Amino acid sequence: MKNAAEWKTIHMAKSEHAAKRAEEILAREGVLVKLSPVYRGVSGEDNYYEVRVLPAEAEEARALLLDNGIV
Repeated sequence: MKNAAEWKTIHMAKSEHAAKRAEEILAREGVLVKLSPVYRGVSGEDNYYEVRVLPAEAEEARALLLDNGIV
């Protein structure tokens, strides 16, 4: 598995639900996605999530999120 240094954060989602929606959009297009909660001990809907992709896919992934009204 890739380590954290090999993933690039392209979006900060305001809840687990929002992060999962971004993940679904990107995965549907074949982009590898990793979600990481920002805070420990905070519920999913009250937490922020980093939406991460591989650096080579970052530009395309961000454009996909923009096209789908996520960003």
